[in-house]
Amino acid sequence: MIVTMGLEGNKELQKQLKNISKKKVKEINGETYVSALEVQKKAKENLKSARSWDLGNLSGTIKVESSPDRSIAEIGPTAPYGPYVEFGTRPHFPPPDALEGWAKRHGFESAWPICMVIADRGIPAKPYLLPAYLAVVDRFFNRLKRIAAQ
Repeated sequence: MIVTMGLEGNKELQKQLKNISKKKVKEINGETYVSALEVQKKAKENLKSARSWDLGNLSGTIKVESSPDRSIAEIGPTAPYGPYVEFGTRPHFPPPDALEGWAKRHGFESAWPICMVIADRGIPAKPYLLPAYLAVVDRFFNRLKRIAAQ
């Protein structure tokens, strides 16, 4: 899952954006990037507070990538299991090898008991990225409004 931040819209919005000075456009683009960094930081905090933290691998893969002018930024994990933590899973039997290390670090002799629980219950969602975006988006728009009003 990736969250994208930037300014896009209908023809009227695009027309109004063309009338903004280059200085303001640069400020707006800077705010987009700063807000993306805030989402990244909040997502990492959310993982810790939700106890979705083992070795910190998922948190370490949450990256911010932006367009060269910083008008658009994407925030999200590169770890392939990131969406499973965010959204959870339905009951299924996971590959035991994928859970062996986790099971050993948490006092299990084998991953089989964990696999059986996941097969029975699935994995509950522990959203971290969408709540981070929602925590930042209002401040982002308020800063954009302030810049546009100057």
